[in-house]
Parts: sequence; C-alpha cells; structure tokens
Amino acid sequence: MKLKSHICVFALTAAYILTSCGGNGKKTDNDSIKIVGVDSLPEIVEKEGIIGSGTSMNQLELITDKNDTVLITTNKEMVMGGVRAGDRISVIYYISKNENLANVAVNLTALEHVWTQIGLDGHRQSLELDANGVAVTYAMNVEYDRWELKNGFLLLHTPQKTVAEKNDIVDTFQIMKLDDQELVLANHNVETIFTMDN
Repeated sequence: MKLKSHICVFALTAAYILTSCGGNGKKTDNDSIKIVGVDSLPEIVEKEGIIGSGTSMNQLELITDKNDTVLITTNKEMVMGGVRAGDRISVIYYISKNENLANVAVNLTALEHVWTQIGLDGHRQSLELDANGVAVTYAMNVEYDRWELKNGFLLLHTPQKTVAEKNDIVDTFQIMKLDDQELVLANHNVETIFTMDN
C-alpha cells in the first residue's frame, strides 16, 4: 500500500513539473539561445585542379579535374607556393552565403621538387616529391615511397617491408612555408627546413 502511494506522489510531482515548464512560465536566459541547424553550417570542400588565367589578387580561378571552373576568394599571400597560372593546386574552401572562401591552398607544382638539407652528421640529404605522388629519399634516416596532400597536410608514406604488413606508416607534416627557395615542414612542433636543390 505504501509503495502505491509513493508511486502516485511521484507521478503527480512529475506531471506538475512538466506542465509548469510549458510555454506559460517566465522567460529564462535559455530562451535567447539560438539552435543552429546542421544545414546552416558551411560546407567544406577539398579540390585539386589547375590555376586558371582568370586568377586575380583576391580571387583564385580553379579549373578542376572535371573541367569545372570554381572561383574562390583568397589572396596570393595565403597560398603556399604562390599563384601561377597553369600550376596544379590543392584548395580547401568553404561555401558561405553562396561564396567560396579559401581556408588552405597549396601549390602542388611548387611542392614537386628535390628538397635538400644538411643532416646532423653534416652530410646532404634530400627528399624528392614528383608529380605522380612518388617520394624518394636520399641519404635520410627514414625512407618514404609516396606522398599525398590531405586537408592541407603533407602525408609521407613509408614502404611496406613485408606482405604481412597491412598498413604503411604515415608521417604527417604541416607546411609552414613553401616558396621557390625553401620548404619548411613541422611535425610534433619540430620544424625541418629544406632548400631547393637546383
């Protein structure tokens, strides 16, 4: 009998709380919170293509691999490797109010070279990145066999040594600087500086 009366009291209390929290009560601070729907978040796009001749100081003309032309608001200073018509580029941009706004852009043609540094032992060591995604190391203490760019980061893959290895090891680098003379990569807050091998 006591159990039934406790259940009834609990049910009445819960019903009172639910009805008193309806739309007739006082406004609280929570009423000013605006819920942003998923549809209103900007769409983020990553595309590769060729820099078009219509590129200007504040607008990048990207001709995609599907031969679509996309105009992206940017500036030449924010593009790693610079902006030259005809160069291949990777761009991450977001769409906001029908405008494409660049987030990260890397000139792939500028990246595809032999980059050299002087190692700790005083000898030259080099990293070669070619246009087909092949990576070759010379006199380095790590071996890479391919590279790719994802989300603006340079991913360097080590080759699989045996058939049993299902996945290769991938080192991820942030591109801190890229121009005609220098490539600076950062990994775990350690910067590695390469210069162009002429």
